[in-house]
Amino acid sequence: MEFLIHIRNQFEGTYTLRIVEYFFDLWWKILPYVLLSIALNIAARRWISTRSLLRPLTGDVSSVIVAALVGLLSPLPTYAAIPIALSLMTAGLRFGAVMAFILSSPLMNPTIFFLTASQLGMEMAIARCVSAFLIAVTGGLLASRIFTALYQPAPTSVAIRAASPKTLLQDIAGNSAHILKYFSIAVLLSSAVRAFVPPELIISMLGGEGKAGTLIAIAMGVPFYTCGGSAIPFMETLGELGMHKGPMLAFFIAGPATKLETLYAFKSQLGTKVLIFYLLLTFVFSYVAGIVYSFL
Repeated sequence: MEFLIHIRNQFEGTYTLRIVEYFFDLWWKILPYVLLSIALNIAARRWISTRSLLRPLTGDVSSVIVAALVGLLSPLPTYAAIPIALSLMTAGLRFGAVMAFILSSPLMNPTIFFLTASQLGMEMAIARCVSAFLIAVTGGLLASRIFTALYQPAPTSVAIRAASPKTLLQDIAGNSAHILKYFSIAVLLSSAVRAFVPPELIISMLGGEGKAGTLIAIAMGVPFYTCGGSAIPFMETLGELGMHKGPMLAFFIAGPATKLETLYAFKSQLGTKVLIFYLLLTFVFSYVAGIVYSFL
């Protein structure tokens, strides 16, 4: 204990000490919610069968709507959602429904909703959920009209390997390692921002209801977005420093599109044209949603 006190005294008044103190303070604050989110994520993965929910879908508009709703319940990231949805096209799933599912799945699931509500409030959680549903339905309906060659159910070359069933302990260990890693990165970023960035700067850049703040928030997704849940502590910190709710929502929508694994998954499994469609749709919708939400 004396050693720790000595080390602390050595760094007294430095940015390093501020970051460390903010880091542990924020982790202590969110740890109960992170542990609950791990339990929710494991429950969703073990009890929600995405394939079973998507397989019976037929029709156009109805299949897109249902696929978007299934995506809101699914805990799958984009790189896992794409091959699962494509594999079901041989069973009759239309391409519009495929797009609806892979658009909504990374944006919202029960874990993300719970963490958003607990850290940022129920209003933001509902806004994220509604936005995810609307962009998924919009993207699904547009895709069914634009990509006519993929619209009719057809055999797909995507191979899905059956994963060996995991024990509950393996699920807990795997999910804990994944979530804790990304949350640690997010908390460290949040701590550095709190230590270095004055509130006046955040207010001037992201505090208003204007277009510039929304565009800046969308651009922030490139360096700062990690995953749907772990981005929440970072946004909470910026919110406390003065970030407006509109740019915050825009960041949550556009963030997944900037991840390298998302770009690779779309390019390798769906092609360049679908990737460009996805990026344009995401950035335009996130901008519009951020502006509209700013005035609600």
